[in-house]
Amino acid sequence: MKGRKCPVCGKEVNGRSDKRFCSDECRIFYNNSLGRTRRARNRKQLGAIRSNIMELERADAKFMLKILSWISKVFRVISSIFKFRNERE
Repeated sequence: MKGRKCPVCGKEVNGRSDKRFCSDECRIFYNNSLGRTRRARNRKQLGAIRSNIMELERADAKFMLKILSWISKVFRVISSIFKFRNERE
């Protein structure tokens, strides 16, 4: 059996063949760091969306805001459909 290494600390991983981390601390650290990067990316995207909406409001583009609101509702429905399909599979 080849020596598997923990992706966080580099220590050898002992135990089950599908075990990825050497300890609970490494597993928790890894998963928390994934969440941090996702949240940071989402914050950046939401900031861009907010600034675009503020620009439209300053330009008094009410019609465009209504269209954007409608599009966001459509995307919410589409994403819920895909989520439902993925849960069924």
